Amino acid sequence: MSKPRYAQIADDIRARIASGEYAPGSQLPTKAVLMEQWHAALNTVARAITELQQEGLIETFHGVGSFVRASPPDTDDGGEEDEMEALRVRVEHLEALMQEVFSNLGLSYPDAPSVTTAAREAM
Repeated sequence: MSKPRYAQIADDIRARIASGEYAPGSQLPTKAVLMEQWHAALNTVARAITELQQEGLIETFHGVGSFVRASPPDTDDGGEEDEMEALRVRVEHLEALMQEVFSNLGLSYPDAPSVTTAAREAM
């Protein structure tokens, strides 16, 4: 007996993450793209994504997409740096997406807020 379709989709994405095709911090294809690739219904694709979220392999941000999470470190050596690097990559990606959204709306993207002297002193 073959696996349910959602499990096959989840297995495929899991294998692509393990192989490095979908690297930590990278965005997965949209649900629409996965539906087309797999000739599957939205609920089937959504269930596969939910399974991967529950396993801690991916994170989904409403209106933005699903992203591969950083691999949990095997040891404590460098784990925090790896996690910070994955977070930095994700923030840069989200920043680029926000710039694109602002551009598509005909708006200028605000510069990063400057840190005031009072705020620096509070640090």
